[in-house]
Amino acid sequence: MNELNKIFNPVKHGLALGVLAIIFGALWAAYLATHHETLHGGFEAAESKIKLAEMKEMQAGMNMTGMNMESAGHKHAAGASASHHHEAASSTGHEAGTQHSHSGSLSKDAMQRLLRGHIHFMGIGLLTIIMLVLVASTRLKGCWKQVFGWTFGLGALMYPPAWIVMGFRTVELGPEAAEASIMWLFGPAVALLIGSLIALFCVMLIEFIGLNKTSLFSWAFNQEA
Repeated sequence: MNELNKIFNPVKHGLALGVLAIIFGALWAAYLATHHETLHGGFEAAESKIKLAEMKEMQAGMNMTGMNMESAGHKHAAGASASHHHEAASSTGHEAGTQHSHSGSLSKDAMQRLLRGHIHFMGIGLLTIIMLVLVASTRLKGCWKQVFGWTFGLGALMYPPAWIVMGFRTVELGPEAAEASIMWLFGPAVALLIGSLIALFCVMLIEFIGLNKTSLFSWAFNQEA
């Protein structure tokens, strides 16, 4: 038992964060299961409200354009008015286009992203635990194992909430804009996780080849007696 404590002590904080991610995933799954209809209904109501507002705005633009065309007295004015109508319609269409859905419904997109938050909490939490067990089994010095514990652990806790926040913003902003709005959290989380995986692969490769005993890498590894 003491030997196990010694092995896993440098990464125990990362293991705790991985377990915490799994706990959050289970709690979020329970919340989704008990509030599914409320959430979905709220997203559908918001989507309908946005579509209604877009239709009213488009109708108002068409009515204004029609009035301008009736008051025009010659072809040049009529052509300019028609051009204005085309630009107004194109502008409104572009604005509505930013709200396009991948599944056919923004409310469904939002619910899918909330569900992915649960999936990523559970999956990345488990992945973090497995990866840190591998880190603990390497000959890295304790300080570098602690770094891995923080990078894997923080990545596991930062990445899934980004999907949840995106889900709540999807109907209001649209899928792409919602993703862009949370990139400040999504980007660093992905960088931590992918960077940690690449670094761990390099560490294991160095040990496999035996370069950990050379002067180039010996500063980062514990040397056998």
